[in-house]
Amino acid sequence: MEIIRHLSADELIDLTIESDRQSLRQTLEALPDWARSSTEHSEEFWQKQRDSVWSRISTPQFRAQDRLAQWSPALACSALAAIVLLAGFILNRAPSALPREAQIDPDHELLLQVERAVNNDGPAALDPAALLAEEMVQDMAAVHPPVRKKESNHEN
Repeated sequence: MEIIRHLSADELIDLTIESDRQSLRQTLEALPDWARSSTEHSEEFWQKQRDSVWSRISTPQFRAQDRLAQWSPALACSALAAIVLLAGFILNRAPSALPREAQIDPDHELLLQVERAVNNDGPAALDPAALLAEEMVQDMAAVHPPVRKKESNHEN
């Protein structure tokens, strides 16, 4: 223990890694022997294993699963056929013509046209005249600045 106290952190890490490598090397070298010994069983052991598997296969639960696996494609096809028939029946019952569109209210249309006209600045043909009027107002403001009225001071 006293030797470890004098080692730096890096030396301790190196010592730990080397110890782990030695332990792993011993485990890996022994692995083939362990594998051989685990597979070396008597014929009696393997016969018991086969009997155990066959007894599980012959159980009623396994047979029911086997029958279900045989019927699965037939069940899937019949379910698909039922869905197709149901869809055909629903489509056959659908109305052939769509309902008439709601009648247009002429008053509502008139109100919409008035709203569009109010929101519109004016006809496109009058745009040059509007531009000319704006320029005239700006020129007038430049030539004749607005007259300020002297505010009377009426303090009570």
